[in-house]
Amino acid sequence: MDQVREVKGLVFAQANLVGRVPDVSNGGVFTEIPLVQRIDPIFGTRTRFVQGAKLQPASKSDISELVAPGGFCPFCPEVVERFTFPFPTEMVPKGKIRRGKALVVPNILAYSTYSAVGIYDATRHFVPIEEFDASLLGDALGAMVEHARDIRAFDPAAAYSSINANYLPPSGSSLIHPHLQSSHDYVPLARQAQLIERARLHREQGGASLLVDLVEAERATDRFIGSVGEVDFFTPWAPSGFREVWAVVRNSHDVVALSEAQIDSLSIGLARILASYAAWNLLSFNFALTGGGPMSAEFGLNPLFRIVARSNPDAFYRSDVTYFERLYAELMVDVTPEETAMEIRELF
Repeated sequence: MDQVREVKGLVFAQANLVGRVPDVSNGGVFTEIPLVQRIDPIFGTRTRFVQGAKLQPASKSDISELVAPGGFCPFCPEVVERFTFPFPTEMVPKGKIRRGKALVVPNILAYSTYSAVGIYDATRHFVPIEEFDASLLGDALGAMVEHARDIRAFDPAAAYSSINANYLPPSGSSLIHPHLQSSHDYVPLARQAQLIERARLHREQGGASLLVDLVEAERATDRFIGSVGEVDFFTPWAPSGFREVWAVVRNSHDVVALSEAQIDSLSIGLARILASYAAWNLLSFNFALTGGGPMSAEFGLNPLFRIVARSNPDAFYRSDVTYFERLYAELMVDVTPEETAMEIRELF
């Protein structure tokens, strides 16, 4: 590696490379283009910074046809009560959780042992990205945190919690009506497990809090954005996607431990990030708010929030990569390899 910076046991590694490619403006003469690879100090993932085509479009895409009401949507006001179900009251005492315009109901797809869908606004079909204000986001996140607390009280062993979102088809969302999803399980997601193990090692090697130490390392760099209350926002050294932003919640150890003030601060920062996405003509995103599991307090692990922009919608296109794959490295398929082999075997 050509460049290594180490702060509080966190290594920021970079390799300066050169790509050799034909120059189309000069008759195909091969030329040298700077190329950078960085390694993330938390997850160990590697990112390449390339020159050329960019995700950011020059103008805002017209998605009016995509988001227009029509067809069946189970989250729209005229049908949401009929086509969503309450939780068992022993699991969630309120049955359905309501906060402002937000509504939390069971997820009908079994992604996790316990999961929920949080509808940002159950009074209208679509919320444009520029209309996600702190109030709307705070109500949705707050209702999902309330659900997480109910699940933890019902089944304390399901202690690996996260609150996540896909927005529009390029993010892997199967519904246009904007919503969040949660995961509460006995086992962590792949990136969640990495985060927990990294925090454990950091503590054993004499560090304090892994993510607080990361924030302090980033605070002196050009990647630090700012703080809202007890939430610090910055861009990661080696992002996993376009326009990625991270946030660390200080003085909290898990999703279920978030205070109202911390939820409000996170929502204010998130609203500002989405306003920036809208200004850049970016319309789709994934985010993940990740808890640290049953040992998070012992390891000094704080909740970590990550958001990344996705490509803008095109007609008839839905990505098969959701927050599971993009932000957790947890691959998700809907057909077993045995089923695939059985069906192809019939042609052999």
